[in-house]
Amino acid sequence: MGIRCPRAYIEIPPQDITPHPEYTRFGVGNSLALIKLIRPLKSHYMVPICLPTIQERAKKKKQKSVFLVDYISTVPRDFDSERLAKKTLKLYTHRECKQHRMKARLGSEGVTHVLCSSGCGVRPGATIISHSSDGPFELIGVAAGGAPCHRRSMRRRLNNEPPLYIDVFPYTNWIMNVITAHHLPKPYPQNFKLVDAGPGIGINKSYLRKRRKQKSGWRGRTFMNGNFCFRSMRHQKRASFFYSEKFSVTADPPAKLHVILKISAGIDCTIVCARLTMPNRISKPTIAGVGGYNLTITFNTEWFPYSFFFSLALDGKNTTQADRQAWMNERSSGFW
Repeated sequence: MGIRCPRAYIEIPPQDITPHPEYTRFGVGNSLALIKLIRPLKSHYMVPICLPTIQERAKKKKQKSVFLVDYISTVPRDFDSERLAKKTLKLYTHRECKQHRMKARLGSEGVTHVLCSSGCGVRPGATIISHSSDGPFELIGVAAGGAPCHRRSMRRRLNNEPPLYIDVFPYTNWIMNVITAHHLPKPYPQNFKLVDAGPGIGINKSYLRKRRKQKSGWRGRTFMNGNFCFRSMRHQKRASFFYSEKFSVTADPPAKLHVILKISAGIDCTIVCARLTMPNRISKPTIAGVGGYNLTITFNTEWFPYSFFFSLALDGKNTTQADRQAWMNERSSGFW
């Protein structure tokens, strides 16, 4: 107690650097490169940032607030003395940026995938991010530089020479193609198989099970379970958001918990997605029952000094007639 520990950081050398195939030394466009590390980066204190989605991109045309994440020092220092800062800026689209530059007689930047923002003194490589309503952070742009700061230049409108950012959304397909290039697709999906009687395709019997194994994984600080959670937002709107509750435990002295939570939605409702929001990703929760009407959640916590909280949200659909007949015999007397 009372000892100041050095800042923790991870140093991983790169394995490969892939620049954009249309990169040139002239202009700002296509000035992107992908860096592959020699091993995956895993940490309980850092979460990955997501690529921008079309929904978040359309939302930023109206709600223009974004976060700029950059180091405070004007010159590079050692990692132990560097400090990160977050600044809220106002984002402007390429059309608004181009009109402002032409009006200020700065000329067009000559590329199509460029954004502008308020502020000044933005260093190349700094990122602007957005916090979507679903929870994860999304990468909106990468800074290409800007004019140095002057008096009252950090205002909420465009400066004479606003900072320029490379719009990441148009490069999403290229990024995904490079990342998944080493994954060879299988000739046929796992749920199907060829039959000996000819070129027809037969369906595996295990594919017809009512309760198939559900996907699970982290998205930010939210642990999700259910194939429906990982589908597009357009498909997720077909389900009903019917349950949301926040749980909090206060401990004095410090304590740790073993949580077992059982919820029944009733036989008329099929739970298709469960989202468990945690303070961190140290705990490893287990969610069983998605795809049915009974849900069991278990996880252990580490020692916490004051309070521990988590929240649960469920999406569901109306139970089909076939599932109702199959589940009717599973019910027992009482709540469960």
